[in-house]
Amino acid sequence: MTDLLIFGAACLDYIAQVDHFPQPDEKLRTHSLTICGGGNAGNTATCLSRLGVKLKLMTKIGHDTNGERILQDFRNESNIDTSTILIDLLMTSPMTYTIVDTTSATRTCLFSAKNEQILTSDIQPDCLDQINFIHFDSRSTEAAVSLAKLAKSKSILCSLDLERERPHLDQLIPLMDYIITTENYSLRVCHDSSLIATAKRLLQTCKFVIITCGKNGSILVERSNKSTSLLIKNNLDSGSFVTQEIHQLDGEDYLVWRCTAWPVKQDEIMDTTGCGDAFIGGILYGLLKEESWSRDQLLRFASYIAMCKIKGIGARSTLPYLSAIDMNLFG
Repeated sequence: MTDLLIFGAACLDYIAQVDHFPQPDEKLRTHSLTICGGGNAGNTATCLSRLGVKLKLMTKIGHDTNGERILQDFRNESNIDTSTILIDLLMTSPMTYTIVDTTSATRTCLFSAKNEQILTSDIQPDCLDQINFIHFDSRSTEAAVSLAKLAKSKSILCSLDLERERPHLDQLIPLMDYIITTENYSLRVCHDSSLIATAKRLLQTCKFVIITCGKNGSILVERSNKSTSLLIKNNLDSGSFVTQEIHQLDGEDYLVWRCTAWPVKQDEIMDTTGCGDAFIGGILYGLLKEESWSRDQLLRFASYIAMCKIKGIGARSTLPYLSAIDMNLFG
């Protein structure tokens, strides 16, 4: 049964590898040009499909060559129901141009024109039939608010990938049960003095907030529960390491889990495109399939999935299949 809906953007990525990011008026020769599927929602959906999670994907594409390629990629994934993908005869399918700087192992994205918005009128109540969890990628936010309100009326859990400032987020955020955001969002949008302060801001309505910090790993923040066990099941032989602390802010106690990034050799880092989407896929897998997992297991698994992704070009080429993962690493 399909019980998860992923809502947001899917596109085609054009990824060029260069020695360094170009300076103004500079001409560079690329090492390679890769054309592959992208978009936050599309990447997370693909990640979950390969982890064995059946889902529906709601995104909007055009009736063109790129749209056909985007749609076929999802049809090739065994666990993605494409019946909720919207095809607009008048729009051009979205594209992203990505420049990968191989020296600094960073990437810069240039998005196509903003014409792929899912509209409120596209939302039909029957799209939530048998759905018990929705993940939003913070695109098409007006329609997302409408869908999230409908989800709340049906007691459907919701999560949000919060990466930058967009319209209507002030209405969408309070409807979320889980929020995954970034260190950059805390610094550049919230302008908070600490990541904990950003988490406190977002914890007004949700169960927990995760903030990703790139090579420095991630943190999970939740309200302190005095009965919460302090037992952490770290695997000392390999992988990420998790610590836990109680942090007090404005007279309130918060439980903070800090997880290091999963170790990876520098020469194995190929492309960070879609790393956050893979991490979110790992978090959602844990929430949906491993209900007995503790917070540290959840973070370590997501860190592992992100590490797998970073070893390949594009957002999806090295996303792992569940059958290839040693789950004893997280048990």
